[in-house]
Amino acid sequence: MNLKAIAPDRLSAPAKLFLSGVVLNGIGNGIFNVVGQLYFASLGFTSSALGSIYMMNAVGAAILTIPMGVLADHYGNKKIMLVSMTSLVISMAVILLAKSVEALMAGFFMIGVSNAAAVIFNPIFTSFFDREDLDRAFGFWGALNIVTMSLGSLLGYVPPFLMKNYGFTLQMAYWIFLVLGSLFFMGQYAFYLMAIRDMPTPHKNEELKFTLSSKWFVLKYSVITMVSAISFGVFFSLFPYYVNRKFGIQSDALGSLLFLSNLVAAGAQAISPKISKRLGTLNTMALSIGLATPFYMLVPFVPSFAWLSALHVARVGLRTIAEPLFSSTFMKNLQEDEKSTANSIRMMSMQGGSVLGPWMGGRLMEATSLDVPAYVGGGLYAINAVSVLVLLRDSNGKRILKPTPLLKETTQDYFNSRSKPNSLKP
Repeated sequence: MNLKAIAPDRLSAPAKLFLSGVVLNGIGNGIFNVVGQLYFASLGFTSSALGSIYMMNAVGAAILTIPMGVLADHYGNKKIMLVSMTSLVISMAVILLAKSVEALMAGFFMIGVSNAAAVIFNPIFTSFFDREDLDRAFGFWGALNIVTMSLGSLLGYVPPFLMKNYGFTLQMAYWIFLVLGSLFFMGQYAFYLMAIRDMPTPHKNEELKFTLSSKWFVLKYSVITMVSAISFGVFFSLFPYYVNRKFGIQSDALGSLLFLSNLVAAGAQAISPKISKRLGTLNTMALSIGLATPFYMLVPFVPSFAWLSALHVARVGLRTIAEPLFSSTFMKNLQEDEKSTANSIRMMSMQGGSVLGPWMGGRLMEATSLDVPAYVGGGLYAINAVSVLVLLRDSNGKRILKPTPLLKETTQDYFNSRSKPNSLKP
């Protein structure tokens, strides 16, 4: 994909530095997504243990996201960025050295602390662009992140290479690969800190307090976000474990699948703003989730990894169209001085769903079958699509997401529109 063709026309130096950090984050996430659960499985952990480990990321974020947002609005983004960086360094050290469930839970809790502090990322990125350019800016950010995640996923061929040519055990090869991923994670903060070095620090003498004028809008958005997080986490948070246990897949084949699906997702992120211009933001978001639902529900019925891969790629491509629209629409409807606080509430709801999802999925896999969480997740996808239409139809007495009229424009006109210049996943 030619990212230059979909990038905003103008990117300031801070925006370019920020996006450089996004590149390193994407590669690190790609590496961890491919080998993280396979490495933990090689240590002998069950699906329920993995669910407990991964949910601690969301627990840490859920507890601290709102406090981090309030502190960021009061004391500025620079100090919170340092908190995010320090927490991440601690988490990587613990995870790489841990051998027990309890230690890994502590390490993932610290990732959650880092992700809670990453509540500042969306407001920081928003500050680089004009309001009317946010759909395109978030689409580009998402596409860039997904492309780099794809590159990291494709490196899943490295562990088998290390085993074959250097005699490493499977477990050691995975561990070495995780060390590489951790270096990318830690390196991203050098660019983030440079991007915000000239950002003014707020000087608020008044008492630290919780300020939010868009309460009803934020509440509705948070409900949708929580349902979305549960629908994904109940099955796909344990997807590497699932394909390993059901089809015997290792990091090389899994890396290829994630590489392909991420490239498709990058394309979906890139075209999302143009689709929303023609169909309307609300309609595009609901249609994206609704069309992806059947591909989720069919996962338990596939007879082979090849069929599973086809369904997975289709689901990712359709569902990802909605992602940049969720972020840009949320930020557009907030006051400037409440963005970090409001975003922290939305992120807390996402993390709350991310606590429930892996926990439910791990126990369902162990108590029933590997496939049951896919039925649950697919059903929640359908609920999520309906909730978008119902809850976002109207806010504070006015329609906030009304469809944009059809625009007669050429592709060149669209791409020439002027534009002024994390977190760790599950």
